[in-house]
Amino acid sequence: MNNRRRVLTYVLGALSAVLVLGALGVLAWNTWQSRTTQARAQEARRQVVQDFVELGLKHANAGRWDEAIQAFSVAIAAAPEDAAEAYYYRALVYTRLERYGDALEDLNKALEQQPHFPQGYAARGSVYLALDRPASAVEDFKKAIQLGLTDDPTLYINLGQAYFKLDLYDLAEQNFKKALELDPENPAALFNLGSLYLKKGDDEQALDYLNRTLQKDPNFAAAYFNRAMALAHLGRTDEAIADLEQFLLMPVSHQAQLQAQALLERLRSGKPVDFPTPTGQ
Repeated sequence: MNNRRRVLTYVLGALSAVLVLGALGVLAWNTWQSRTTQARAQEARRQVVQDFVELGLKHANAGRWDEAIQAFSVAIAAAPEDAAEAYYYRALVYTRLERYGDALEDLNKALEQQPHFPQGYAARGSVYLALDRPASAVEDFKKAIQLGLTDDPTLYINLGQAYFKLDLYDLAEQNFKKALELDPENPAALFNLGSLYLKKGDDEQALDYLNRTLQKDPNFAAAYFNRAMALAHLGRTDEAIADLEQFLLMPVSHQAQLQAQALLERLRSGKPVDFPTPTGQ
């Protein structure tokens, strides 16, 4: 009898072990299947994001801004927690459309998800510059350089402009010259140095850099305006008038046209001139 009980105990024990192992096997299978399903869903979302980011870039490169925004928005909706790239590109489109508030919001989100993304800081610095927040722009431009974006002349030009707006002219000059080290024929760097020297009252230096600007880019409208002021300061009125006339033939803002027309009339009349602030770029 005792032997039978032992055998029955062994059998029941073995059966319990089989049942436990079976339950564990089902649990493991369900866990694996769940993880596999989640991985596949995540991969599918990533593919959607990639496809719509690429579509958005195609639209943006073709100047189809609304379609680009829609495509980037689909990418963001597909994976909002992993959409730094889509937020960044949508911000660039918003910046192109001068929707700076929307651009700033998207760049903030992109940098929350990718805090070591130097191009994101450079882009946000440009938005801050457009919003007339030069101190914030300086912080972001310096962060972009710190993170390794050290070979982009446009970044140093923008940083120089931010310092210029803060009346930190020596720092502005250093950064404009750094841009020229990277690209000795960069018209924007030449122009900004010319504008800086004009602001500081060094008309000869200003004229030199503005001449070089227009040699590199004869369609650089703001350079004609600023060169006209440098020439007028130097008493070369006829040349200043010619530059203003050329400026008025170019596609510039209505406000700039009014400013140039007023200056032109004063120069033609020989009346004293209150020179405006040099035009920036």
